[in-house]
Amino acid sequence: MAQGTYVEKSFERDTNYITDRIAADGEWPVEAGRYRLIAARACPWANRTIIVRRLLGLEDAISLGLAGPTHDSDSWTFDLDPGEVDPVLQIPRLKDAYLERFPDYPRGITVPAIVDVPTGRS
Repeated sequence: MAQGTYVEKSFERDTNYITDRIAADGEWPVEAGRYRLIAARACPWANRTIIVRRLLGLEDAISLGLAGPTHDSDSWTFDLDPGEVDPVLQIPRLKDAYLERFPDYPRGITVPAIVDVPTGRS
């Protein structure tokens, strides 16, 4: 490559994850206080969900849990919370919510995630 040549590279996010939706007529009903958004400020995609939650006025309807700024090879962790456990879900790793729903979940554990608080399922 010649000096001064710029090669543009793009990143395409893998979007082949859980695709359920919260809807009035769906498996996941619209219900204030039922869901918890798990995000990490270190993740640009998760930051967007925090912003949208605020812009839509959903702060009282959907609680927010923040994973620490880094994650280990296994999962995002709640290492900034007292006892290193999410105070609402009572789990140390986001992976625990994924595995509650899909015991053999084969993909990466990612933020943002919505967790159904009564069942603990992501």
